[in-house]
Amino acid sequence: MRIITFNCGADFDIDQFGDFDLFFVQRMPRRMVLALNYEKNYIQNYPTGGGVGGGRGLCIVSKERQLAHNMAFGQFSWWKEPAGEDDAVDTQGKYWQTLTTNMSTSTGLIPIRFINALPSYPEEDGSITDEHRILQTSELLDLVDYHSVLVGDFHSRDDELEDKINLEKRSLTNHIPADAGTFTGENDHTDSIDKIITTKISPIRISNVSVIKYDRDEPTGHWPIAFDLEI
Repeated sequence: MRIITFNCGADFDIDQFGDFDLFFVQRMPRRMVLALNYEKNYIQNYPTGGGVGGGRGLCIVSKERQLAHNMAFGQFSWWKEPAGEDDAVDTQGKYWQTLTTNMSTSTGLIPIRFINALPSYPEEDGSITDEHRILQTSELLDLVDYHSVLVGDFHSRDDELEDKINLEKRSLTNHIPADAGTFTGENDHTDSIDKIITTKISPIRISNVSVIKYDRDEPTGHWPIAFDLEI
């Protein structure tokens, strides 16, 4: 199964990155969802302005696998309440999405749960703090079990994650290499802050992880990450 995960900063052509079975998007503009020709499941983080196509949210796109009746949603115990209609918080975290789908093995079908999420990051005005980020990230990591995969952006490298959300201490693995360069900042500085997480003893096999650098107007931001999944 070929999968792509992307914390997108703007609209993009979902077909430009090659074939895929599942595509997980964080911060997808709602206007993009309305134009997709594939089966999709979308949950908007906040009802921000911008008309019918306004706002951003989490989206799972599927070419083959059925999404209907296999989706579930969760809500963080804390999220930032918008101060008003002009308070742009649609890039922050409020929900997570899960897709449970059966995969064939030599011993029969095994259900695999995918978790698509984006925890919040601190705001300069103090309305969102590192404490809030850690709380939301911890709630996501608590969801990861033997038969699950968590994808998303944690805003920090693995070696920067605090004790409560430290992957090693939780017996979890991020399958994206530390030098993959999933995010480009100012002055072409790169970091790997996106995640493909399983437990260390999971039967799920992740391989061929690659960061897709493509031509776009904005050189900074996150890049799509493709990988193969087997069990």
